[in-house]
Order: sequence, then structure tokens, then C-alpha cells
Amino acid sequence: MSDAAAPVPAAEHPISAVSAIVGTFSSPSETFRRLVARPTWWLPLVLLVISTAGVWPIVAGKMDMDRTIRESIEKQAQKSGRSIPAEQLDRQVAGGRKMIPIIFGAALVATVAFFFFAALVLWGAARMMGAEARYAQFLAIWGHAGLPSILGMLLSIPIFLALPDASLTQDGVSQVVKSNVGAFLDPSAAPALRAFASSIDIFTFAVLFLLVVAFRRVPGLSKGAATATPIVLWVVIVIGKVAWRAVMG
Repeated sequence: MSDAAAPVPAAEHPISAVSAIVGTFSSPSETFRRLVARPTWWLPLVLLVISTAGVWPIVAGKMDMDRTIRESIEKQAQKSGRSIPAEQLDRQVAGGRKMIPIIFGAALVATVAFFFFAALVLWGAARMMGAEARYAQFLAIWGHAGLPSILGMLLSIPIFLALPDASLTQDGVSQVVKSNVGAFLDPSAAPALRAFASSIDIFTFAVLFLLVVAFRRVPGLSKGAATATPIVLWVVIVIGKVAWRAVMG
């Protein structure tokens, strides 16, 4: 009788970057299983940077920048209980307008930095719950779970393009895309209430759903821990955002 060894199955090929993007929407559980096994995260980061760089100028073109800067300066002056002479206010508005390209560059840098920071937070939280995982795996998880947010940005482009130029202020921008409850509130509503309502968002919930699916594919996490960890982190973020707006207005 032959003692031939059983054939060893061939190692699974890594999922391609494009297949991972498509699979996140078509078969998320299987896609995240493969991403955890062989992480790839560069394409979601590239898409995030491109979409941010593409959407920001469109939104900025629909904003009345002088009015937005003026209202921001006046609001800060009111909080400090001081008044600003008209000439000084005009100079500050002109200076703020010159800062717009710098702010745009800083926003792109912040977008990239947040990508890596958010993955680090998720990795740390998962490790605390007993996960056996590497940072690269959570870069892949966060990058692909965040794809609904990128989709939301892309879907907003035709909505903003249909608006007249210089027709919005900063507060008005958040109410253009009706994907969250805050977009339906009156602008005079309390800042804390608007911050909470804006967190009740279709695209945010899609990201949260994908994070739960992904966490359930991470070795060492129970189903309860995999479900609770992303949700608890989201609740903490919402509480922090509401508290900040309650204090700062």
C-alpha cells in the first residue's frame, strides 16, 4: 500500500488592486478575507487623493469665498467680544483669499495623513481586543472600507456643478448633498445638533458596515468584538464631534 503524501494545495494568489475595489461592493466578505491574507491598499489611497483633489476645486468655485472668510472672522470676533474695523476686516479677508491655495495643499496632506492615522487607530483597537493582525492589513481594511465615502464625493460632483458660482458659504456646502440628516436641518439649528445629525449619514453607515465585515475576517477577533469595535469607535468620534461643536459653536 502506497504511503504517498496528500497533495498540498497551491497558495492562493493575492487579490489584484482592481479586483479588490470591485469586490468590496460585489462580495465584501470574500474580498476582505483575501485582503487580510494578502493586503493591498495603494489604489484606495490613490483614488482618495484624486477624488479629493478633483472635488475640492469644484466646491471652492461654488463658494463665495469673500463672504465665507468674512463670516468666519466675524464669528470669531463675536466670541471674543471684540469688534473689527471695516478696513481691518477687508485686509483680513484679502489675506485669507491668498491662503486658499495653501489651504488646498494642506488639505491634501491632511487627507493622506488621516488615511494612515485612521488605519493605525483601527489596528490598535483590534489588537486590544485580541486580534492577530499587522498594520498593513488594516491599511487594506480601512482603504477599502472607506470606498463609499469616495463614491459619495464623486456623486456630489454633478450636484455641485449644477449650482451657480459663488452661491454657497461654508455652512451651505454641508447641506448640498442630502445624504445625512443634518443636510435637512435649518442653518439656525444648534451647532451640536447639526454635528450629531450630520453623523447620521448613508455613506458613513456603508463604511461602518464594511468595517464590521472586514473585522470579522481578522484572526483572533470574536464576532462580538469584530462587530462592537468599529461601532464603538464611531460612537466615540460622534461624541467628540458633538462636544467640540457645543463648545466652539
